Amino acid sequence: MHIKKLENIFNIKKGDIISIVGSGGKTSLLFMLANSLKKNYNVLVTTSTKIYKPNYNDCDYLYTDLKSYFKNKLFVNNAVTVISKSINKDSNKLIGIDNNDLNNIYKDFDVVLIESDGSKKMSLKGWKSYEPCILNKTNKTIGIIPIDNLDKKVNRDFIYGYEEFMKLTDNADYINFEIIGRICSKASGIFKNSMGELYLYLNKVDTEEDKIKAMNLSDYLEKNVIGYPYNFKICYGSIKKGNYYEN
Repeated sequence: MHIKKLENIFNIKKGDIISIVGSGGKTSLLFMLANSLKKNYNVLVTTSTKIYKPNYNDCDYLYTDLKSYFKNKLFVNNAVTVISKSINKDSNKLIGIDNNDLNNIYKDFDVVLIESDGSKKMSLKGWKSYEPCILNKTNKTIGIIPIDNLDKKVNRDFIYGYEEFMKLTDNADYINFEIIGRICSKASGIFKNSMGELYLYLNKVDTEEDKIKAMNLSDYLEKNVIGYPYNFKICYGSIKKGNYYEN
């Protein structure tokens, strides 16, 4: 199993508009991927929900409202530009753009990365009726699930949208391969509203033991879940260590 570049794992190319959904690492993956891609592309980072205002070392340009972008925009190469509709100064969160906003800005960039889901920093989630918010030009959807959820007893402490999660998983007691399979195969699960090519990224594969778990879970999903009804590619890795693999 060879370590690969993050952008190669998702086969990213010029013109891609990628929505990132799920839990446990979306924003970290968003900016790790953006800064890796900027070696070759001009990258837009945005959200259709809400994200915390990034640090300036995460991006090259930051526009907290569309008006300031249209007034001051620069056409540059090899940069990460963050754009939001507005900012909530009390929470320091960027407010997401909509389909019309994206239509007005996406052509200024080579690759667009959109955080399209929220989990309030919790490790797993159940999806409410209005989630995830995937914009209609998306041609790739990446769903994130942290591998360290396996074998945990289900409780509210680490699950956002607990009632929805319990309905999705038929009142699961523990997180096992079957439960991850339900999250990936149910119409109300991680690929709800998804568009284009689908990827499942197993995050927090930080140790050799985690790697074995990820490989075994990948094998289970390939045999029992992929194609029923969603066809998705599986990859896994450690954002912390910068190691990424595909099954």
